[in-house]
Amino acid sequence: MESRDIILRPVITEETTSKMDDKTYTFDVDLRATKTQVKKAIEDIFDVKVVRVNIMNVRGKLK
Repeated sequence: MESRDIILRPVITEETTSKMDDKTYTFDVDLRATKTQVKKAIEDIFDVKVVRVNIMNVRGKLK
């Protein structure tokens, strides 16, 4: 997988916007991506040093 295939989109909500002040960013990523792949993709795309990666698997809401 390429870096652009791993990072799907940023998550922009009120909560994630407030966490940006603490330099914590939230992204939707491919389900098959590992922490190492996510870290490398962020470093490649944004040219930054990633300190830590947390991954959560969240199911969508039923309507």
